[in-house]
Order: sequence, then structure tokens, then C-alpha cells
Amino acid sequence: MMKVLVVDDHSLITDALRVLMLDIDPDALVLTAGSAAGAEKLLELHPDADLLLLDLNLPDASGTSVLESLATRAPDLKILVLSGVQDQRSVMRVLHLGAAGFVPKSMASDTLVSAIRFVLSGGVYIPADLLDDTTRGASMLGLPERGRDMMNQPSGNRVQLTERQEQVLQLLARGAPIKVICRELGLSEGTVKTHVTAIYRAFGASNRTEALLAARRQGYDVG
Repeated sequence: MMKVLVVDDHSLITDALRVLMLDIDPDALVLTAGSAAGAEKLLELHPDADLLLLDLNLPDASGTSVLESLATRAPDLKILVLSGVQDQRSVMRVLHLGAAGFVPKSMASDTLVSAIRFVLSGGVYIPADLLDDTTRGASMLGLPERGRDMMNQPSGNRVQLTERQEQVLQLLARGAPIKVICRELGLSEGTVKTHVTAIYRAFGASNRTEALLAARRQGYDVG
């Protein structure tokens, strides 16, 4: 049974997201909270949650503090940030801290469903229009094309990875766990997770084995 945590201080939002999740999976257990303290308590009670839908604008939290706390406590939890703020700096910040995606609250429900499914499958979701004017931001996320929605497949014959992505790929090929990759490259766990999920998405893979097989087919030297 899928277990989903929803954190937002507006009950109308949490109710709507609950309905949305039950549309995706009628058997899902959806648990809600309206504060950062409530989110911490939910995670304490349900450390096996599959997904967290998180609004950063909570009455007892500032900036990205709640995301930082939750991502540190549960580094493997898929966290999809919902925000009324839509700017590239905010997107890069939450992804750097370990979020698996960023969606504006104004997003249409059918697109939000697609984003949720994508994150659950192991992808990192970000709407293309938030990267339209930022080539550097796109490359930091491992995207070969400026402003490409991460739900789309990259074009061209060979998947292009950034230098850092290739370093992570080589360590994945050696069987290194996330914590070892962090130590080897001097990166935070959240940053490594972001790179790993971006690599999976670039190769259309849902796990390490599929990513390495696809990378080998693409000509990468991964053993």
C-alpha cells in the first residue's frame, strides 16, 4: 500500500491533494499535517512513507528550513515541493537540498498527477517553463537542452551528461552506495540523489541496473 504525506497549512489544499492521490491509487494511505512540527511528527510515525507533498510556506517554518530538516531525516523519501513562488533560484535551491521535484500551486491537476507519477517512478520533475531562460540551470540539472521539461526524453543520438553526472555514473557502475558517492565526490546526500535521479531520467531508467545497461548501449564506459 502506498503511503503519502501531505503538508500544507490550508485544509482546502490538503483535502484536494488527498482526493488527487486517491484518484492515482484508491488504496493509498494519505496522511496530512498543517505545520512543520506536524510534518516532523508524521515522518516520525511513518518513516516508510513513499512520497511527501510539501508546501514550504508554513506558519512555523521559514524558507527551506522544513525541507532541509525532513530531507536530512529521511534522505530516501521522495519529496515534491509545492510552491506559490515560481522562480529558477527557488527551483535550484529545493533540488539542491534533495527534493525530487518542484511544482507551482497553479499547475493544472492533470499535469500535477503526471508530475506525481513521475516522481514516484524515480524521476526529478520540474516544469520546462521555469528553466526557459536559464541554460546554466538546465545544465546543472543534467539536462542536455535548455528549458526541456524533465518528463520528456532528451533528443539526439547519445544522452549527454554533465561532468559531474558522469562522475556519479562511474561510481554507480562500481556499485557504490549513495553515502560512498557523497564521500568520494564531497557532495551532500541531497545533491547526489538529485544527480542520480537525473541520470535515471536521462536514460529512461527506473533503477541503477537499467541506467547502467542503457549507458553501456549509449557508449559510456561503465564496465
